[in-house]
Formats: sequence, C-alpha cells, structure tokens
Amino acid sequence: MRHAQIYFLILALPGLFGCETTPKVDNPVLGPPPPRLESALKQQKLEETAVARHTQDRNELIEGDFSESDNPFETPIVTASTTSEEISVSAAGDDVEELRDSTVVAIVNGLPLFVSDILGVYEFQLLQAEQRMEPEDYKKLRQALVKRDLKGHVERLLLLHEMKSTLKKEQLDQLNQHLETAFDDQRVPELQKQMGVNSPQELEEKLNSQGRSLIFEKDLFMKQQAAVQFMAVKAKAKDQFSREEVLARYRSRIKDYEVPAKVQWQRIRITYSKHGGKDKAIAVLDEVIHKLQSGADFGEIAKQYSDGTRSDKNGSWGWTRRGSLAEAEIEEALFSLPVGEVSQVFETESSFQIVKVNGRKEAGHVPFADVQGKLEQTMITESRMKATKDILDKLYAKAIIESKFEIEREDDVKPANATSDSK
Repeated sequence: MRHAQIYFLILALPGLFGCETTPKVDNPVLGPPPPRLESALKQQKLEETAVARHTQDRNELIEGDFSESDNPFETPIVTASTTSEEISVSAAGDDVEELRDSTVVAIVNGLPLFVSDILGVYEFQLLQAEQRMEPEDYKKLRQALVKRDLKGHVERLLLLHEMKSTLKKEQLDQLNQHLETAFDDQRVPELQKQMGVNSPQELEEKLNSQGRSLIFEKDLFMKQQAAVQFMAVKAKAKDQFSREEVLARYRSRIKDYEVPAKVQWQRIRITYSKHGGKDKAIAVLDEVIHKLQSGADFGEIAKQYSDGTRSDKNGSWGWTRRGSLAEAEIEEALFSLPVGEVSQVFETESSFQIVKVNGRKEAGHVPFADVQGKLEQTMITESRMKATKDILDKLYAKAIIESKFEIEREDDVKPANATSDSK
C-alpha cells in the first residue's frame, strides 16, 4: 500500500535525568491497585465521563518543548517533516485495529491508560496527517505511535503510583505546590518566549490556535517532573566519584586512550611515466640529489621537481599515523629517521621517492588529566542509568499490568500477572 508523506519528525525519548527546573506529582488519580484487576480491556469504551476526562485538552507539544532535556519520562516531541515510513508505520499484511481516543491500551495497577493519553501530544500534527494520508496508513501511523510511546507512559504511571503509595499526603501537597510554582515561574515564560507572546493570555490564545491549552501543558509538566523527581530521590545514584575511582576506570580501559605514533613529513616523488621511463627519471633524480647535497631547501625542490599530489605545498604532509602508508619501507624510515633528516632514495615500482621527517610524536596515551572530567561524567551517567533500571525492574516485578500491546523491556523483566491482547 502506498504511504502518503506526512510532515513531522518524531524525536526519540531523551536519555536520563537532566531537567533541573522542577519536580511534580501527577494529580491524585493513582491509588493502590484493587484486590482484583478487572479486564477493562475487554471493553471498547469507558463511561462518557471518564472518556471526556482523559481526552479533554489532550493537545500537542510542538517545536522544542523539553527538546534539550534528559528526562526519560517526557513525551517525545513532534515537529515538522518526516515520512510515515520513518516511524515504521508499515505493517504489510497485518490487520490494523482502529484505535479511538477512548480505547484503553493498558491498565497499570488499576489505572487505565487511554489512546488519548498517548496521542494527545500529537493531536495537532495528527489532524494534519489525517488530511494527507490514506485511511489505512493513518490508522497504522496512530498504532505505531502508541506502540512506540507505550512503555514510557507505563513506566511513568508505575513511578507515580509508587510515589502516591509511599509519600504522605503532606509531602504530595508540598510537591504539587512546588511544581505549580515552577510551572508558573519557569515553564510559562519559556512557552511565551517560544511562541513569541508577552502574556499568559496571549499564550493561551496561541496554544488554542494549535489545538493546545495551558491546562494541558501544566498537566503534562506536572506528571513528567513528578516522575523524574521521584526517580531522582528513589534511585540514589552516585553523583560524584573520587579521583581514585575515576583513575581506576581510566586504567581498566587504558586501550581506549591509546594514541598511535604520528609523523609530520615531506616527500619528493619522481614518477617514471612522467619522464618517459625509469632511465630518464634517473637524470631528474640526480639533479634533485645534487641540489639537496648543495643545501637547497627540501620544500623548494619538492615544489619544483616532485610529481606528488602535494608538490604545490612543498611536498608537505600533516600528521600521519603508523600503518597508514602503502610503502612499508618508506613508513619505517619515517618512524626511525631523526627529526630533520632526509632519507635515502627509495625505488618503488612506479617512482623514486625521498622523504624528510619534520616532526614525530611517539605512541602513548591521552593523559588522565585530559579525560578525567569527561570520564567522571560518564560514570555518573552510568550510575543513574543503572539506578533507574533497578527501580523500574522492581516496579515491574510487582506491578499488575494488562495491555493491548506487548511492553518490551531489554532485560525481559515481566510485570506480575502481565497479560497482552496483541497477536
């Protein structure tokens, strides 16, 4: 089936933490799971009131919201330009179910996750795509987005559920208040700047013109920041390492910091073919040797006599690593001759060559001091990733999740009583 072109780019979920602006908790909707999980997935709809609640203000983040963040629980951003093929919407031969906004795609510890919860941020772009695409392609696009983003939404709900189960009401209230203040003082001014407006009123009008609203922006901000803040507290990742620890890592991976020997050099090449054969080339070579012995500048002679590709640059070559030259004998000379010395004449199948060594750097390693800061930051990032994974593994292990689609995890940690309706 032909896939129509759609003009928006779906950015992948960013890495780990990083958004230091603020924290937050999702509104008190997430309670402990019921004793028995009802299979709401067997229903195609929930009551109108529930649907309305979850679909209201499910609009769109465009052009750069959180684009610089490392928050693993933020919703990916849609901007402008890409094709349906680029997000794997083609599923040739597969039956594609029509996913309505009211369709429940997962239940996480008793809380339903609607299609509208996942696709709300893409509403504006999806409306445009629907006008350009064939109906079947459009259904595939919606399904591809849901499948791709499902895991992130499930993990956010797991964190928010755990947070509400472990924090006291006073703590939740305090966190909510902190996040509301952060939204008003930081996020709103950011949005105003992005939208080119000067007041919250103008911002609301601009958002409404794009199918968005401040209510939705605030709800999204609160949920995202609550998840990342709770994870930061829960994960207990190391945020600094001693010099000894970083040095130990450096030594354990010393091969990563190897620096090969390098040489800076010049060459005079006299090719046989250009001078009518080897015998005639010898006459030119004799003239070159005579001038070098008379003290003439090597570069000037290369410029005048050399047939090499760099003759116009006095036959000069930049820093060249060992193992990069085809002529092993010439390379050996470059890495053994004293700096400043001119070599003997080398006779190859096609030319006579003379080289001069202008500088050399012996093989070694990047100094520890040059990489200490970057290496420590890598170790901090790895610590955060491991801590995040450990927390999510524990939450998955005790979670009760039911989903229309398979929730793939790299480590194959399956939620308790996990089920899937996907074929």
